[in-house]
Amino acid sequence: MSPPASPKEGPREVKVVLSDLHLGTGTRPGEVNPFEDFHEDERLAELVLSFSGEDYDGVPVEMVLNGDILDLLKVPYRGEFRTEVTEDVALEKVRRCLRGHPQVFDALAEFVARPGNRITYLAGNHDLDIAFPGVQRLIRARLGVPEGSDALRFLTDAEFYRLPGGVVVTHGHQFEEMNRTDGGKPLRVGDDGRERVNLPWGSLFFLNVLAPAKVERPIIDLVQPLSSFILWGLVFDLRFTLKILWRIVAFFAKTRLRTIYERELDVLKTFQMLAEEFALYNNLERRASRLLRSADDMKALIVGHSHKAGMHRHPRDKVYVNTGTWLQRVSLDLQSLGTTRRLTYAVVVYGPSGPPTVRLLRWRGVMRTWEPMTTD
Repeated sequence: MSPPASPKEGPREVKVVLSDLHLGTGTRPGEVNPFEDFHEDERLAELVLSFSGEDYDGVPVEMVLNGDILDLLKVPYRGEFRTEVTEDVALEKVRRCLRGHPQVFDALAEFVARPGNRITYLAGNHDLDIAFPGVQRLIRARLGVPEGSDALRFLTDAEFYRLPGGVVVTHGHQFEEMNRTDGGKPLRVGDDGRERVNLPWGSLFFLNVLAPAKVERPIIDLVQPLSSFILWGLVFDLRFTLKILWRIVAFFAKTRLRTIYERELDVLKTFQMLAEEFALYNNLERRASRLLRSADDMKALIVGHSHKAGMHRHPRDKVYVNTGTWLQRVSLDLQSLGTTRRLTYAVVVYGPSGPPTVRLLRWRGVMRTWEPMTTD
């Protein structure tokens, strides 16, 4: 059977949208890496290569990597989680991620080498570092794409990537106060004149509170919502949870309460950030849906960021899609209690006529007679 978006259904162009893969530094046999959460290299490589096969002869395919493809917030630099990330620091972290997932990047290199194919990489809040020119050159070299070739493009300053037919792609972190970068820029200039990653408050929270805690509880950032994790922890994991609560209070006092006092920052915005961090409400989906409904030239909005895959139809034939994540997702919400790993992605198919078709799909992989089991 051909893939769901194969040329046998008549497309003239195909766009594939992936987000929130969170590729870290990888794992090695016999070693535990608590900061690596992506374990689907083989299946992801299969998906990428499936769009380079005979079914797509003569059909250009664009792979849109919609943010948080690399998880650079989970890559320590010389044993520390740096909040001041210059280009040399970013290069070392990205280099380690490229080495950690050779099968994935080999597949991407083979995909982009096929005539007519291209890759567009949008920055998310976990991989803002790709805005550095040196990082872009490093990724180009790994994928074998020459400088100046538009077979590989990086979009780091624009919040939205507009495709033909009114389809708009955005990672989605700019919809949230806690993850919005100042001025919408991925880089800022420090006092020494050197550029640094413009980390939003949510990233600083992650680096100071959650990332160090992964050594003891590797799933802490995979659990949703964080508020339920804290409540469960007060009953079943009291010592660790009290330690986390202390880190949260100390970080909040240092980064928000003090600046409110010194600079008269918006108190309402501060508590909105805290509510978003603890997932007390979903500001991303509300703002994204409002934008989709109000924009006359927007027919489909594809986002990621929240890790919550879904597709919703709105009046006037408008479609909202969240591509979800390939990571394990642990939900403590009673409506979706349990662990899932869905391997979801979106496909936009442009036919000979009419508007494009937007679909949310789940990758099942090729048929296997066996696969290795892992034990703790």
